[in-house]
Amino acid sequence: MAQKKSKKQSALVKNAKFARLRELSAGQGRWMLGVVVLVVLLLVGGRFFSDLQSQLAGQPRYRLSVDAIEISAPPPWVRCDVKAEVFRNSDLLGDVSILTDAEKIHGRLVDAFELHPWVENVEQIELLAPAAARVKLTYRRPVAAIEVTRDGVAELLPVDAAAVRLPDGDLSEVEKRYLPRIADAQTQVLVGEPWTDPRIVGAVRLAVALAEVWERLHLVDIVPSTYPEIRRSQKYFVYELRASYGTRIRWGAAPAMGPSEEDSVETKLARLSQYVAEHGPLNTSYTPAAIDVRDRLVVEQRTAKAEAMNDKR
Repeated sequence: MAQKKSKKQSALVKNAKFARLRELSAGQGRWMLGVVVLVVLLLVGGRFFSDLQSQLAGQPRYRLSVDAIEISAPPPWVRCDVKAEVFRNSDLLGDVSILTDAEKIHGRLVDAFELHPWVENVEQIELLAPAAARVKLTYRRPVAAIEVTRDGVAELLPVDAAAVRLPDGDLSEVEKRYLPRIADAQTQVLVGEPWTDPRIVGAVRLAVALAEVWERLHLVDIVPSTYPEIRRSQKYFVYELRASYGTRIRWGAAPAMGPSEEDSVETKLARLSQYVAEHGPLNTSYTPAAIDVRDRLVVEQRTAKAEAMNDKR
């Protein structure tokens, strides 16, 4: 009797296990079927979406146009139409859509605007729906004018703080003459390119360092030495400033381009400012012939002959 009962229980257990296995198998089959259906839907849906995106991308409303691009307002000294010149000089947009070619559009905008000589840097580009863009630019600022002679005629070419030649047509002759003038340039570069001549690079650095006091001290020219000076193993050019009435100021090396023991810009400027405070501005016939501020303040007075020549002017 007990043996029959045990066999019956064993059969029940086996039947339960088989039933559970059937349930698990059925569930697994339904799960696999669901996965297959999902994959099919994704493939079909992805292809449908891709086809739809391609169709929409071809529509004019998703193609970026010149009128839909906004750029940072240029400063007063930039009088050309920067955006128009960028689009005129480059195949900026071509056959692209903001839906499918956003990365390509972004790269093209950066490359095109950075090539413009008035643009120092492209800070940010924001693409806006359905097809617009906002471009944030940093513009170059003229800090000096380099005097060059071409066919016997002197020209003033404006440059920024990095010695990049700027479009001179945007500035009037009067504006260029009010900039610190760098004399005796022996090289030239194209618009948008930087001068690499160390004489010019140093002169531009000096113009930047003296920008705040340039007009107050009645300074006009920066004249680089023709040949470099040599101290130990270091070569460097020295500079002379000229005031409006002809006073020559022996300055020395440009900032961060001379020997380490040379006095700083602040120390030299303090010497020059001290002289002006005690003896008056450098725009009269009573100014000295030369002022040396390199190591200490040394003043060279005008000769009687030089004073007589100045009186005839």
